[in-house]
Amino acid sequence: MTIIGIDLGTTNSLVAFWNESEPACIQNALGHYLTPSVVGIDDDGTVLVGQSAKERLLTHPDLTIADFKRLMGSDRPVKLGDRSFLPEELSALLLRSLKSDAETHCKETISEVVISVPAYFNDLQRKATINAGKLAGLTVERLINEPTAAALAYGLNNVEEAQFLVFDLGGGTFDVSILDKYENIMEVRASAGDNYLGGNDFSAIMRTLICEQSQIEWKTLSPAEKNRVARHTYPLN
Repeated sequence: MTIIGIDLGTTNSLVAFWNESEPACIQNALGHYLTPSVVGIDDDGTVLVGQSAKERLLTHPDLTIADFKRLMGSDRPVKLGDRSFLPEELSALLLRSLKSDAETHCKETISEVVISVPAYFNDLQRKATINAGKLAGLTVERLINEPTAAALAYGLNNVEEAQFLVFDLGGGTFDVSILDKYENIMEVRASAGDNYLGGNDFSAIMRTLICEQSQIEWKTLSPAEKNRVARHTYPLN
């Protein structure tokens, strides 16, 4: 029985599994390791997840949503056309897509998962993540703090006792955490950060500057023009 690990990110998400001796990332149906954390509704009502949804972010903003991880733990509904979703339901759609990719790769049914979450996530946000897993047909065996996951991936678990400072600059947040390793236990002692200081926010600022320097208003641009401006800031996402 394979237990997968999922990094449910603000901008992109990733699924991996333990390949006998080491972790291995799993490609999605497009052959990419990273799946954009974007959900949308097609013109015929079909739910889109990942790259296909991301491509409609600028052209169909009323039918597409990104950055919904920031809403986890809240009851704030997200309207996509005439349909409404809770943040955990959107996360479930993304998790279900990653689960499908893992099942295709491993050639077996996947039912258990470990999900990494920001260290600042409170109880409501963690419960929402677990519920999202259930909605996706997954049993969440454990939630692991992202800085802890980073420390383990770097190999700091081989250090006997020490304290570490982990910087996590993601697509949606910038977090700093202090980890304490003692008696084979990795514990987050303190964590702080800004939920609106990530790659997406840098992109938004650069987009605004580009518009100001060109003396244009973002809202007046056509979808094609918005795409041209967005391409200048995309690498930061």
